[in-house]
Amino acid sequence: MFDKTDPSIFEGEWTFEKTERAVLGLCKILDHYAHKLTLDDLKNDPRCAKIPDLSLERVQEVIADVEAKLWRGVKPIDNEVIYHTGPHHDDIMLGIMPFIMRQLRSPHNQVHFAIMTSGFHSVTDEFLLEALFDTLSLLRRGLIQMVNYPDFFEQGYRFKQEKDIHHYLDNVARKNPHEMRRGFCHRILRDVVGLWHLKSVAELEQRLEIEIESLQKGLPNSPEIQKLKGEVREFEEELVWAYAGTALDHIHHLRLGLYNDKTEVPELVEGPAHWSPNLERDVLPILTQLRAIHPTVITVAMDSVGLAPKTHYKVMQTIAEAVRLWNEEEDLSKLRIFGYRNVWSTYHPAEANVYVPVSLNTMAVFEKAFKDSYLTQVKAEFPNPDFDGPFSELAEQIWAKQYKDIQLILGKDFFYENAHPLVRATHGLLFLKEMTVKEFLRETM
Repeated sequence: MFDKTDPSIFEGEWTFEKTERAVLGLCKILDHYAHKLTLDDLKNDPRCAKIPDLSLERVQEVIADVEAKLWRGVKPIDNEVIYHTGPHHDDIMLGIMPFIMRQLRSPHNQVHFAIMTSGFHSVTDEFLLEALFDTLSLLRRGLIQMVNYPDFFEQGYRFKQEKDIHHYLDNVARKNPHEMRRGFCHRILRDVVGLWHLKSVAELEQRLEIEIESLQKGLPNSPEIQKLKGEVREFEEELVWAYAGTALDHIHHLRLGLYNDKTEVPELVEGPAHWSPNLERDVLPILTQLRAIHPTVITVAMDSVGLAPKTHYKVMQTIAEAVRLWNEEEDLSKLRIFGYRNVWSTYHPAEANVYVPVSLNTMAVFEKAFKDSYLTQVKAEFPNPDFDGPFSELAEQIWAKQYKDIQLILGKDFFYENAHPLVRATHGLLFLKEMTVKEFLRETM
């Protein structure tokens, strides 16, 4: 992590962040705890030697700053309207679920989730083929009774989507994979009826047969199949946050056209690095939500070009433009914006200013929720090039590594002897960067 700092960072005007980077890096290189560093250690390190007024007091200042960052992460967020944003489905969970879990426990918070893109390209043809086949099989065996309701094909298919979620999660609790699958197929069937405007069971069976045959032949995905794949991802996102009781009207699927100007559904080609958001298509939907929800806290994936999929960068710029316009309409001096990263890149501990403790209990919930909910991502279609496995495991490895690094600064005993139970339970750390609107816009635009 922080032993790979770019040497050019230490050029130019010196700041406290550079002091922190230098001391953190030296601890990592020597594998020494900060309180055991000597003045000679500092003088012999080419980066630490540049620290103005070099003394062991500078080390104590770094230790104090790191501890303050941890206490910011311990402090609960309550009585807030929180707007979590993610470029794709699963980005929010992988990036900040430990930060969110305590927020969702409080009835005094209003917590919203906004996913900016469809993400259909993360669903393989093989996955969808199996889902359509299972849906058709259940339908023919009379195990999807809702199609028999008199108004189902007129409007009933649009209702009770929350029931699909609870059916699925009830059977997660009961450890009944057959009924979990039936709940998933219920949602698939609703989506198929809506996408093709079907009017009878006969039409439904025929459409399922047609799409199964098309997928078996490897034909190009139709716009409807692309949308259906996106709706699969949306159901997965709804499952994750329903674990803590989040209602569907607090989960927003914006389906922004960030990939291509010609269609509502994004294409796989993600476009150039130098890019400006489309006001009508991309910015205004977010701005409209900001005006309606009026969040007091916003989270944003803060990946620069080259550090993550290009869509992450596009989404960051789009949200920044929406915030900029909103800032022209209202006083946002009290708005708090938290930048996060996930499995594609990480914050250097000197860049981050909030360290959120992650317990083994949190990791257990996180891993189970990921594997039970993100069925398309247990083996990701677009994995991280440095890791072959579920993204949930990679996120946990990152948190554990970050915790191990910060132990070098605060000491292991700081954690296991701490008076605060949340700190004693810590076995991972999540890094965030809290910003004002001015700071956020300066960093993103």
